[in-house]
Amino acid sequence: MKIAFDLDGTLYDTLPRMLEVDGSIRKDFGYQDISLEEYRLNFQSRDWRKFYRDLGIRDEHLDDVIEEFVKRFKLSSPPEMIPGAREVLQKTERAIGHKNTYIVTNETSEGIRKRFERDGLVHYFDRVSNPFQGKSKELHRLVTDNNGSPLFYIGDLVSDGEDCREAREEGAENLRFCGIVHPYAMNTEGSMRKFVQENKDFAQVLNNLGEVERLWNQQ
Repeated sequence: MKIAFDLDGTLYDTLPRMLEVDGSIRKDFGYQDISLEEYRLNFQSRDWRKFYRDLGIRDEHLDDVIEEFVKRFKLSSPPEMIPGAREVLQKTERAIGHKNTYIVTNETSEGIRKRFERDGLVHYFDRVSNPFQGKSKELHRLVTDNNGSPLFYIGDLVSDGEDCREAREEGAENLRFCGIVHPYAMNTEGSMRKFVQENKDFAQVLNNLGEVERLWNQQ
């Protein structure tokens, strides 16, 4: 079996930092502040233009806002690891092996390296895949390149689950989604539980990172 982790909201407490950056951009473009709850309710990584449009950004500002976010987030200090995340990553590696442990994220290579160097995780840099937006093609590749070996993807976004569903529809039938609902998740617990309930054939809920080990224990 193989296990892939999302990064932001799953292993790193990223949402407050992203809201801080987006808040400064909204102010510069003349938009009102939004709450953390509204940001969490709308957040998704499959389509950045839709995300910002859903938050009230007008079409004529979309490209500039996205470009500005990428620039400012890159310059900001990296978010902190979620308590226990490093230990879960290490336990997973010991249980299933380094080559069977993956990280699939939309973060840039530079941003990932900055975090991993600070947090002593450079050892995992060769296990990272980082498409700019959307993850379905990369998840599909990870399954099909490994002779269809089961892959569990652990993420905190409903859009992570949607990416898994899309990859499965394209033939990655051994792909499973684990939606984590801990307090650091970048979507609401209710929206994640609703998605899992509607997709029980391939999705399940993890209440916290400590439950990851049940994945290899049940194999």
